[in-house]
Amino acid sequence: MFNPAPTYKNEKGTEDKLKKKKQREKKQLQRRAQLAEYISSDDDAPQNKQPILDQDDYGALGDLDQDILGYFQMKSQKILNMTQKIPDQIFDVGSLHLGCVSSIGPNGVYLIINFTRNKKGFVDQHNLRDRKGVNGGDYKVGEYVITKVIEEQKNNKVQLSMHPNVINDQLSVNQLVVGMQIPGIAQSWNEFGTTINFGSQQFSGFINEQKLKCGRVYLFNIKEINLKEKIAICDFEQRDVQLQNKKQISKHLLTPGNLWKCNNAKSITGGQIVKLNKFGVLGYVFQDYQIEQEKNFLCRIIGFDEPSRQIYVSSKQEHVDNTTFIPPYEVGQQYQGVVINQSLYSGAYLVNAILNDDQVQTKKSKKAQKAQQPNLGPICMLNKTQIPADQEIIDHIQRVCIIKEVNYFDHVGFVSFEVNSQPKLSDLSVGAIVKGVVKQVLLKEDSYSVLLKINDNFNAILPSIQMSDYPLTNPPKFRVGSKLRVRILQIDEQHNNIIVTMKPTLLTDIKVFKSLDDINAGDTLYGYTIKKLENGILVKFFQNIVGFLSNLSLDGQNPDDIKDGQIIKVYVKYINQSENKLLLSLKKIDPKQKQVTEGQTSNVPLTKQVKIKLNLGEKVQCVVSAIKNNVVYVNLKDGKFGRIHKAFFECYRNEDRLFKLQSEFENLNVGSQLTAQIIGENKEDNKQIFDLTCLSDHIQLEKDVQKDSNKIVYGIIKHIKSDSKSPLVVQIYYNYNVFIDGWDINVEQPDILNNLESSIQQGSPVKVKLYEFDKQLKGIIITEDDQSQQQQQNLNDILYTKQIFRILSHHDSYIRVQLKNRQFASIDITELQELWELNLFEQFPVGKWGLCRIIAKDKVYWASARETFLNDKLWNKCLHPVKSNTISYQKMILSLKYDVRTQLYKKTPLAVGQVAIGYVTGSTYSGTFVKLNYETTCLIRGFKTDIKYRPIVLMITQLNKLQGTVDLNLLKYKLDDKQIRIGDVVQGLIVNIRNEKAAVKILGTLQQGELDKKDAEGLEGEDGWWANKLFKIGQQIQCLVIGQRQNKNNQTVLRLSNIQELINTEGKRQIDLGDIQTDVIDLHNSFEEMVKQHQIKNNVIVEQQNQNKDIEEEIGQEVNEGEANEEEDQEDAEEEEDHKDQEIEEENDQEEIREEVQNLESRAEYEKKILTNPNSAVIWIEFVAYAAENEGIESARNVIERALRVINFSNELERLNLWTAYLNLEFNFGSEDNLINIFKRGCQNCDGKKLHVKLINIYRKAEKVDLTVELSRSFVQKYKQSCKSWMEFLQSLMEWQKVHDDENPLYSFKDTLNRAVQCLKKSKQVKLLSFYGRLQFQNNQIEEGKTTYETILDKNSSRTDLWSQYLDLVIKHCQPDVVRSIFQKAIHNNKKPRKIKFLFKKQLEYENQYGDSATIQKVKEQAEQWVSQFMQRDVQQEDEEESD
Repeated sequence: MFNPAPTYKNEKGTEDKLKKKKQREKKQLQRRAQLAEYISSDDDAPQNKQPILDQDDYGALGDLDQDILGYFQMKSQKILNMTQKIPDQIFDVGSLHLGCVSSIGPNGVYLIINFTRNKKGFVDQHNLRDRKGVNGGDYKVGEYVITKVIEEQKNNKVQLSMHPNVINDQLSVNQLVVGMQIPGIAQSWNEFGTTINFGSQQFSGFINEQKLKCGRVYLFNIKEINLKEKIAICDFEQRDVQLQNKKQISKHLLTPGNLWKCNNAKSITGGQIVKLNKFGVLGYVFQDYQIEQEKNFLCRIIGFDEPSRQIYVSSKQEHVDNTTFIPPYEVGQQYQGVVINQSLYSGAYLVNAILNDDQVQTKKSKKAQKAQQPNLGPICMLNKTQIPADQEIIDHIQRVCIIKEVNYFDHVGFVSFEVNSQPKLSDLSVGAIVKGVVKQVLLKEDSYSVLLKINDNFNAILPSIQMSDYPLTNPPKFRVGSKLRVRILQIDEQHNNIIVTMKPTLLTDIKVFKSLDDINAGDTLYGYTIKKLENGILVKFFQNIVGFLSNLSLDGQNPDDIKDGQIIKVYVKYINQSENKLLLSLKKIDPKQKQVTEGQTSNVPLTKQVKIKLNLGEKVQCVVSAIKNNVVYVNLKDGKFGRIHKAFFECYRNEDRLFKLQSEFENLNVGSQLTAQIIGENKEDNKQIFDLTCLSDHIQLEKDVQKDSNKIVYGIIKHIKSDSKSPLVVQIYYNYNVFIDGWDINVEQPDILNNLESSIQQGSPVKVKLYEFDKQLKGIIITEDDQSQQQQQNLNDILYTKQIFRILSHHDSYIRVQLKNRQFASIDITELQELWELNLFEQFPVGKWGLCRIIAKDKVYWASARETFLNDKLWNKCLHPVKSNTISYQKMILSLKYDVRTQLYKKTPLAVGQVAIGYVTGSTYSGTFVKLNYETTCLIRGFKTDIKYRPIVLMITQLNKLQGTVDLNLLKYKLDDKQIRIGDVVQGLIVNIRNEKAAVKILGTLQQGELDKKDAEGLEGEDGWWANKLFKIGQQIQCLVIGQRQNKNNQTVLRLSNIQELINTEGKRQIDLGDIQTDVIDLHNSFEEMVKQHQIKNNVIVEQQNQNKDIEEEIGQEVNEGEANEEEDQEDAEEEEDHKDQEIEEENDQEEIREEVQNLESRAEYEKKILTNPNSAVIWIEFVAYAAENEGIESARNVIERALRVINFSNELERLNLWTAYLNLEFNFGSEDNLINIFKRGCQNCDGKKLHVKLINIYRKAEKVDLTVELSRSFVQKYKQSCKSWMEFLQSLMEWQKVHDDENPLYSFKDTLNRAVQCLKKSKQVKLLSFYGRLQFQNNQIEEGKTTYETILDKNSSRTDLWSQYLDLVIKHCQPDVVRSIFQKAIHNNKKPRKIKFLFKKQLEYENQYGDSATIQKVKEQAEQWVSQFMQRDVQQEDEEESD
């Protein structure tokens, strides 16, 4: 066996290296001399009589690259004449070999490689990778690899290298040949595939695969060579070497792995010699690798030693196909013997294993058994050295053998008759005292245990709880190698585990038992407690036997005094073997009682075998055993247990006493007797327990609940969890829990919901009115001054109303909240509260409750939690979109000088020069984005900050309503910084509070100031974070400049003071910097002109769209006239109109953008373009393509993630295009797991139905038929009532059928259509069937398609649109006679003149194109005849009306 732990040699300088080199050269010369003698000898003839080849014949002289073809032309005949048997494969340093991965070392630090003849070598992690992130774990067992011997070690071990730098040494691009198989390292990905590093600087490779592990070695086959670009196009196909001329011949064509067509040259002992076609070199094929074919058979080179010119090949089919071996057996598997098939060289045999009786499964083997023939199993290999000396070698050996190891290269397992009897766990005995040696200390987060070696074969676990009789806070520590005396506590043969104990009590002479059969009533046992229950304690003994110690049997001892894990002495009270129950007691059992129990005769049934069945509704007598957590635990007869909740006593049925704990329940004590009724049966801690009630009418409660969902019931508060959607859970009885949502709890302030535990006590009785009985039972708590009788609010009437909300999740700049009645809304960061504070999201964690007002609806509801909007008086008077007063609103705006949130909500335009406050949402190289309110974002150019969601003060310098952004440029200001002098009084805004200093922004300039603790007014001896107590961010203050300093960025920072005594001193210069210079007003004037032009352009577009809509409506009315279901047609028309509107808008908005974006050449240009229109998906997608091509896939992912955060989620079409681009990116360059995760995210954040279609189209373009079928199947499951989903599913099934030439065995068309008809409406059914008919025509199923359309038209004969579709299909695929007959059917089945005119016109167009003058004239005559008949019918009708 090969030792899997490789040893490494440390070289000791140049002298050692030279010495090793000389020894290696000497050994090679000796090996070649021996080889010459060996191959020229025969097994049956003496070796000294055979001629010996000189050393030059075997490569001692000369260079293989100089004249390899000439060498074999000169020496091949001599080699064929003198070689009598195959030499052993050489594994000298420098030799190349093809092998298979046999095993992988721990953590992938090395690989064990299998070669032919069961030779093994190892590759350390430095020779199998190119990056640190790659190790042996990235390779698969059985995978083929090309290796080179780099060092020979003791014990016949060789160290190998797989690195292309070593394998492909001196390989140039001119030596590459199509079909060569060479190793390479996957270097990097791009949008087309993966680049390959072959270890040469002269050329590189490329493969159209994106899922390769970068840094890992693969075997590539050269498909195409581009000498100009010096690139080899590769794949993983298995093709032979395509040698075109002799100039391409080099030693690299003999590298293992290359596939050649060969001819048989000579059969010798142990195999044959073959000649490689078009090359002329000779190779050796081992006996078990050869085939019977003589010419043009494929062989793969498996070994090559350049100095000796020995080439070893294999024509074995598994090697030719590079098939990975999957062993049909496992190491250690036993067989009855072997049957010898073939005797090989080197004293080995190919054998068949003889199956055991339990391994025989086939009918053939049963017949062989009747004929007394052995049942043959898989093929194996047997070495003569493994055959015992006393065993005679015959055709078959009937002796137990095992699979000793598996050779993944030879595709066989090696058999050995040395069957060692493996010790079993069953040989050990529970309760045995053994000595163990500490092998390892196992430390985990919440546990501590020791691994012991108790003998040469088994290890055991000693948990910390088993180290002492009583639980210790700090258990004893043991050193590795320490010897311990322990007792076997448990043996788990299924999981191969042994648990031991060293509790002193358990090591004494106590009763040891393995099952309940070894225990009798009254026995004294020692165990340890494992868990406390409400009505007792669980005690554990040997072999995992658990008993129950009831609280009634504690003999007056307090159960809280008993700790988990402590030793306890108990007496057996009761045994029930059938139910595996063991009842214990601390009281000593009366010996007389024990004798009676043991001495019962057959006439008296044993107590432990009596079973008493309790039925639902039965009244029973019970004894109170414990009262805990509002539940009364009772003991029933026959050792059974029950429980009664507080709510199930009569005292709570009286409304006047509902909230008073008195009467019946308060008088209960342990030992009290009750009469109760069984209402249910459950399990608690895997123990049977009965639910009881003392209410007389409790049994009818469940039926009443199901009949009347508005019933008022009584219950007990079971759980309180403030951050949950249903903070309260009320238990009305055990089968039903009522969930009380936060919106159904009558509280004065929503903040109470965040701390319900302080206001509501668990276990309190309540009265609940039920209002929903679906998956969960919902209810409303009714109080004495109940207001819950009000009507529930209309779901569509929540706009502009106040609502209680619960926070669901945090997003980029807003939080998502849930409202009552399953409504949802978003609250922007600017609308969370009035004050501007840093890290605002931390004050609003997920699960928090609050009050908000719905202020807008744009696809989703937008809400505000600010006091400005929550104040009803202020809302109705100033802010309500309909009811508010303009004068009151203007007064309010004047008071909010810098807070523009309310101004933007009322659509009041901002002005250039206006100062505002906002939250930072992100920064780019060009500036910082600031959120002013939930729909307005600004950009500050030339300013960057890494603090996200910090409040910042800004000044508006440019407006651009065309793009919906506000451009800010703080570099323009009226007063120069140098003009501010010490002693000036300035106006400032608090923008930050940090390090006990308040940062102040001087209005009208970029100048910053700081207000220190000693210079602030109103401090009054406060310490610590004084600034938080005096100021708020956004507050305007008046300050005096008292000094200045330079910060670390060489910027001037003013020292300020707000002490009024200093400010009011005479002579101070008052500076008002609130106004901006007048030249920026010109921007406003030019802006007005741009708005007018934009409005004119939009009006023209709207008029064109309206005209297009009118035309489409007329066409739709003509085509769909006379259809049965008008409502469904109207829905389809609306969907088509919306889709066309979106297409028109998208083309108008993005046509110019595409032309501009195509000319961009740098990242900076893309960033600038994005600032002009951040909501355009076209710009972002082009940016993503640029990043993927020039910066890598990870950069492209970052760009697209950023785009998804920036684009407003109300722009559904733009976001859908982005998600589609993301899917394309991951499909082409990412992994399958990433693609699925992105798809799931996209379905949650945009139209999931459309995104399903997008991903299906991506799979369809890539011809991933199986993936298309599976995705469309899940599409149908999720959107069963969507006709589009069924269309996609049918199309994917048709594509699958086209590829496999057969119908999908899992999903037939017939079953699929039947399911679709059941799920879809009638109008959708017709649409789906017509689509299926078109698919049949498109896939040359002409007759089936005609049948489908005929079936549809039988029930919809007046549908002109269906006839038109049918006619278009038959015109394209059928003969003229068939087409003309269908035209006749269509005309015959339609009566209205407009439809007949349409059909005659269509037939006339057909005859003009495909017919002749006779057919054209015939159509005209038919049309004239139909018109005359129609006119006569009208005249007759008029005559009849006149006569009437």
